Amino acid sequence: MNDTLKEGWRGLTAHRARSFLSGLGILFGVAALIGILSIGEGARREQEQLIAQLGILNFQLRAADLSDMDGERAEEIRRISRGLSRRDVNALRAELPDAAHVGGMREFKVYAMVPRPNQNDDVRIIGADPGYLAATSLIRTAGRPLTEADEAARAQVALLGSDAALELFGSDDPLGQRIRLGDVWVTVVGLVQDGSGGVGDAVEGVDLDNRNRDIILPLSTALIRFNVSDTETELTEIQVALTSTDKVRGHTRLARRIMDRLHREAEDYEMIVPLKLLEQSQAQQRIFNIVMGLIAGISLLVGGIGIMNIMLASVLERTREIGIRLAVGATPRDIRLLFLAESSLISLFGGLLGVIAGFAISGLVSVFTGWSTAVSPQMVVLACVISTLEGMLFGYIPARRASDLPPAIAVRQS
Repeated sequence: MNDTLKEGWRGLTAHRARSFLSGLGILFGVAALIGILSIGEGARREQEQLIAQLGILNFQLRAADLSDMDGERAEEIRRISRGLSRRDVNALRAELPDAAHVGGMREFKVYAMVPRPNQNDDVRIIGADPGYLAATSLIRTAGRPLTEADEAARAQVALLGSDAALELFGSDDPLGQRIRLGDVWVTVVGLVQDGSGGVGDAVEGVDLDNRNRDIILPLSTALIRFNVSDTETELTEIQVALTSTDKVRGHTRLARRIMDRLHREAEDYEMIVPLKLLEQSQAQQRIFNIVMGLIAGISLLVGGIGIMNIMLASVLERTREIGIRLAVGATPRDIRLLFLAESSLISLFGGLLGVIAGFAISGLVSVFTGWSTAVSPQMVVLACVISTLEGMLFGYIPARRASDLPPAIAVRQS
């Protein structure tokens, strides 16, 4: 077999231009396949990272934006229900059997902040209870957490996200420093960082928050100090953390029934289930990969047909050589293997060059469009295997025709 491959390699190097042109179709096909699949793989990884920011074992209840509704409809909903509240948190905590953590959060706007951040829009002020913080991916990096005692005492303390700390205090140590939020002074007792690495984005139409830019107060403190009016929803979001993915579907159905009962089926909240978003994202990604893979497969098919045509022309050109080989003792099987080796080597090297071009396409797409791309090792192996098999498949007919030539007639061809 080694001798056959060496002989095939000598045949290719003897006609370098023809061999290169034969492999161009495979090169373009593999490059297209790698480039397209790298876009899909990059999008998949980015979606999974964003969904992980929500927490795959979590689900969220978020207050609906009634400002987008018709005025009369919004007023009717508000008469029926006050929106998300601590009563909902207590009910969910009591009635969801496998909820590890249940907590609420409220976002606030203040007219002034001291120290003044470089950009006010880069810092968010929230009130959150310990259950909410435990259900998120926040990691304490310094100081102490907010406790139930802080919640009960309505303590004027705060946690700072890593970005918020940098905005407000630069390189100075924020622990023990005081911040004025409107007319409220709070003392920084801890620093936190979002463990999911989230930087704020959107997935499946759901906006994700960058928790690194948060100033976090005890929920009871924020609600009493920032004066939530009777027409406003008490909470912006309720976070529920479960113990297993098997519990997600059943608990989301139960939570919806509880909320509908408490809110008299008013449409003043929305439920976000990251596990469901992940399944939807994966299904869409599979469809994208199949469609784009078929398009790239057409390029590979055209490349394979090109190899077959070139190899058929090569059989006609080398008829005398084939006849001499058969006359001096080569078997039809040896001839078939020789031409299959040549076509496979053309495809393999076309595939390898295509992989390099695919990496280049992936990088260029990332640079010029800003899209996330990723080339997996499985993708490279698949492309090389497909290109080699394609050479064997499309090289079989020319190889068969070469092996079937009558030696006596073949050697007389000029």
